[in-house]
Amino acid sequence: MMSTSTAHRSPEDPAWFRHVLGQYPTGVCVITAQPADGPPIGMVVGSFSSVSMHPPLVGFYPSNTSETWPHLQRASHWCVNILAAHQSDVCRRIATAPLAERFEGVPWRPAPSGAPIIEGAVAWIDCVPVAVHDAGDHKIALAEVRHLDAASTELPLLFFRSGYGSFSPLTLTAYDPDMSLTRPLRHFELIRSIAQELPDQGLRCLVTAPVSDSVVVIGQLDPPSGSVAARPTTLVGQRLPFRPHGPSIFEAWAPAGEQAAWVARFSPDSQEAEIRALARIRERGFSIGLGSEGHRRFAAALEQLAAEPGAVPNEELDALVASLDYEPADLTDAVLAEARVISAPVFDSAGSPVLAMTVFGFRAKPDIVRDAIAAVTRCAQRATRTLGLAPRRD
Repeated sequence: MMSTSTAHRSPEDPAWFRHVLGQYPTGVCVITAQPADGPPIGMVVGSFSSVSMHPPLVGFYPSNTSETWPHLQRASHWCVNILAAHQSDVCRRIATAPLAERFEGVPWRPAPSGAPIIEGAVAWIDCVPVAVHDAGDHKIALAEVRHLDAASTELPLLFFRSGYGSFSPLTLTAYDPDMSLTRPLRHFELIRSIAQELPDQGLRCLVTAPVSDSVVVIGQLDPPSGSVAARPTTLVGQRLPFRPHGPSIFEAWAPAGEQAAWVARFSPDSQEAEIRALARIRERGFSIGLGSEGHRRFAAALEQLAAEPGAVPNEELDALVASLDYEPADLTDAVLAEARVISAPVFDSAGSPVLAMTVFGFRAKPDIVRDAIAAVTRCAQRATRTLGLAPRRD
């Protein structure tokens, strides 16, 4: 219910207008240009948006009182730089330094047009001005995109309630520059609301998909937390090796020939054990991984990758995956007390396991582990029905 003290505040009150609109977070961009006869120009904006795809247009909204805008308006090209969360110092410098000194100490390189691309920016968009319209005490500046790139895996800088910061991601999906994840990302969007029930129950969840010889983290869902990390981290987009002796959740329901090829990758003395492990996954409907030194080292490697993508070489990841301990023969209380990860398959309409929901971060107590198993398998079965097929148990 709206408070009577604020219900009738007028939109003509600038302070109140800014306060209410400040509840909506915006990204922070620097619009740059390179004049032919002077130093580069930069202007900070928080009001930038995509306008059209055909043709590709973007827009921003400079103030009529901006001292930078008249210089920027005369430029033949603009480059929009979407700043990363750690670049608040760059933002402040370009917002406050004299026009001719804004890029002193700010590393940059030229875009195809020659306008500055600020090093470390999350993305840049090189464009040509096409129109400027009056809009009250601002302008609407439109530009046609000529070149663009997502240049960093960092999270973006946000402006919210008159301050700068970043967000702590609860749900993220993978970036797909080469379109290799189009199908699994579509599947994830269809079942996202179901997967969200897991963090709502306090479980951390990764959604993965098999792509070529890797398992790709396409979604991450974390429970809300009272603490916000200074630099939020995520595994989304990380490609993990699909190797023995890692979880075989995607191979357990594969065609016989594919299963045989998978088993053949194990050493001869391990092949029978892997055949039995695949049978256990099919019978149980989930994969379970136990705590071990290998799991601890693998978890540490994942934390490192979340903080700094590429920090752990693929060869090291391969070796860590080979040391993991999955699919125990019996699920006694003593064994469940060692459980660290649980994965359940999501099938597409053709009956193929196309996604896996993996939960972790739960307390290793038998009853809690059983609840986690029930939660993730229940969500995976509902997700499968959403994709058009009841779970297979053959």
